[in-house]
Amino acid sequence: MTESPKTIVIGVIGPPCSGKSTVARIIESNGGVWIDADAIAKDQLTDPAVIDELVEHLGSGILSAEGAISRPDLADLVFGDDGESQGRLKQLESVIHPRTHAVIQSQIQQAAAERVPFVILDVPLLLESGWESQCDQVWCLQVSADRHEQLLAARGWDAAELARRERRQLSWSEKRRRSSWVIQNNGDVNDLREQIVDMLSQLQPESNSRHS
Repeated sequence: MTESPKTIVIGVIGPPCSGKSTVARIIESNGGVWIDADAIAKDQLTDPAVIDELVEHLGSGILSAEGAISRPDLADLVFGDDGESQGRLKQLESVIHPRTHAVIQSQIQQAAAERVPFVILDVPLLLESGWESQCDQVWCLQVSADRHEQLLAARGWDAAELARRERRQLSWSEKRRRSSWVIQNNGDVNDLREQIVDMLSQLQPESNSRHS
């Protein structure tokens, strides 16, 4: 009996609105598992133990009238350039990151145990936070400047918002250098799908053919 190929962990990076979620869904449709760190972290904010700990650190002003975490109020406290905001962000990360990290590790291990062909690891600041070491491949999305401006505008972001979010990041030239593949996403979804399926077939031809 032929042993199934090992699970390949693919980290996906790219500027906001560059197509990371679309890539993840394409890989899911080809038998992969999408590990979405943002979704995991958001889920942690509903845990009563997490809520209690955050209130202890940041005060009851982060709560809605129903006693849940108010994400807009939380964001107002932690996303700022002043030292106090940065300190509160570190407190938030000290509560959320270890729990999110543990869930991600558990999901990677479960996928490997189940012989899932591909895991797509969608983690903000993947390279900066050390998740590169868990990846067999890192794929970097790239879009043209004009297209990116249109996509950001559709989300309601301007250049200042993009700069704020990228302030703590490595340069994109460095990220591309450290990536296994750079994917140009300047066409439609079908163009992107063709690129992704071709790349998956090169990684695990047998697994991809079973799930295409």
